[in-house]
Amino acid sequence: MTKSASGKKNKVSSQKNENSKKKETRVTIRYDVGFSNNLFIRGHGAGLSWDRGVLLKNIGPDEWIWEASNPFGDCEFKVLINDRLYEAGENHHLHDGVWLQYTPKF
Repeated sequence: MTKSASGKKNKVSSQKNENSKKKETRVTIRYDVGFSNNLFIRGHGAGLSWDRGVLLKNIGPDEWIWEASNPFGDCEFKVLINDRLYEAGENHHLHDGVWLQYTPKF
């Protein structure tokens, strides 16, 4: 507690500034890919490659996540079923510190 100029006690907050924390980057995919199938992510930037996919982590029946392990500038990506079948449409673009959630179309 501190005293103000008027002599009243003020409570001091111990919360850290949210801007001082590293913002994590996450892509959440909502898609039921079926039993024994997996989703992968390929791209450019953020440690991704167009040559080989990275397995997404399955956290629910139709929920998959990928998190960037290191800071990066920009990246573009697509999601694949079993690292073979690309989702339809344009590449997605992502910036460091952003959370993105969507349902792909195959």
